[in-house]
Formats: sequence, structure tokens, C-alpha cells
Amino acid sequence: MEKIFLQFLTLGIYVLFMGFCFCDFFKLNIRRKLLWFLTFLFIAVYVFKTRNDFDLGLILPLPTLLAMMLGWMVKKKDAK
Repeated sequence: MEKIFLQFLTLGIYVLFMGFCFCDFFKLNIRRKLLWFLTFLFIAVYVFKTRNDFDLGLILPLPTLLAMMLGWMVKKKDAK
């Protein structure tokens, strides 16, 4: 039980920093932020239901890459 709580706490901190700080730094519009949050939520719930554990190695890579890609798209758009 303690392990799941610590994993959940880690995911909460990740969402706080990546979702708000990173996405707000690049000034992503609300649709892209929602896309990021929903992708993260879907992956986290799917991994938890299939493994009965929050496996951070399976959850974190895709949302992190998606956030970087969305930030890159905004930066590229602003450079034009």
C-alpha cells in the first residue's frame, strides 16, 4: 500500500511540474494542455488496471515526449 501511495505521489508531482510549469512556459493553448493531461491520465489508468501498480517506467515516457513535442511545435510556430 505504501508503494502505491509513493508512486501516486510521484505521479502527482510529475503532473504538477510537467503539466503546469512546462506547458505554461511554452504557453500551450487549453486544447493542447487537455490533450496532454488526457493522454497522461489514459496511460496511467491503463497501466494501473493491467499491472495493479503504477509502473513509472511505462507511464512517464509517452507524456514526456508529447509535452516536448507540443512545446517544440509552439516554439517553431512562434519563430515564424
